[in-house]
Amino acid sequence: MPNITLKTLAKSTGYSVTTVSRALKNAPEININTKEKVIKVASLLNYQPNLDAYRLKMGKTFQICFFLNQHKQEDVSNYAKHIISGICKYLKNTEYELIVKPIFRYDDIESVKEVVERKLADGIILTHTSLNDERVKYLSEKNFPFVTHGQTELFLQHPYYDVDNVGFIKKSLIYLKSKKIDEAIFVEPSKKFTYYNLSKKSFNDNAHKLKLKINKKINLSLKDSNQTFQNKIFKVFNNNKTVKGIICGSDIKSLILLSTLGYLGYKVNKDVFVISKGIYSMPKYFYPKIPFFFEDMEAAGSKLGEFLLKRINGEKINKLQMIRKIKYFDQEK
Repeated sequence: MPNITLKTLAKSTGYSVTTVSRALKNAPEININTKEKVIKVASLLNYQPNLDAYRLKMGKTFQICFFLNQHKQEDVSNYAKHIISGICKYLKNTEYELIVKPIFRYDDIESVKEVVERKLADGIILTHTSLNDERVKYLSEKNFPFVTHGQTELFLQHPYYDVDNVGFIKKSLIYLKSKKIDEAIFVEPSKKFTYYNLSKKSFNDNAHKLKLKINKKINLSLKDSNQTFQNKIFKVFNNNKTVKGIICGSDIKSLILLSTLGYLGYKVNKDVFVISKGIYSMPKYFYPKIPFFFEDMEAAGSKLGEFLLKRINGEKINKLQMIRKIKYFDQEK
């Protein structure tokens, strides 16, 4: 069978090579009847695009790279798979495909350099950002398209998508204050990430404004293993009866909190109030019911994919920065 090319399709359909090419790419300027005819003929003739030649001609790989953090198994199952799903859904109707590179350190700059220097992709999506992120510095210096899930505190402007962790803490403290809480604690994120600083500052500032006490001796952290976290809860609530409010940014850690407090004889929503944030709607099924914030990671992935492709195509950085409000569920209503 002779090699089927765009010229073959053009001759068979009566359209120009340019029109055929654009129809196959689902270009918006090509009408639906033309697209349907071109696709039908391409299918009948078993047309297979020469992707290597096309990529060479365009000087692009038509791939974007997402770094999959495998430092913790829960990162793979709970966090990254939803972002990957969102990215793939966004890329579905584009020329781009996603490549995933496993890493074992969130700040693995050598893997980032490999993608850039070997030209393995046209852009990169980074997660788990830190205040002075070396990966962001490197990519900015190389003028290589990228977007981050999370902010940095670098003077360098770069594309990012983040959720309103500051607002989450503020609203959570207002909720606890409405329950006549005198003292609150915050289950802290890992200190190496930017959102720790943003969340911690919001907690301290808003607790002060609302005249809530902060017990600085209590250290509950999202980075704790589940067993360590539960052991800390036993220790805290066996020895301290003044803490009445807890803010927790994890579905799983919140579930451990509720079950352990119940075991210790505390009545949630009476003796202790818990408010949660997470990437699942798991708290809908908790008993007793607690208010929670839902962080939609699939939506995050879609927006990251959108921002990266726009950056690859030359969009200005200041139009590719978003802090999204987190959806709040007040289950008492």
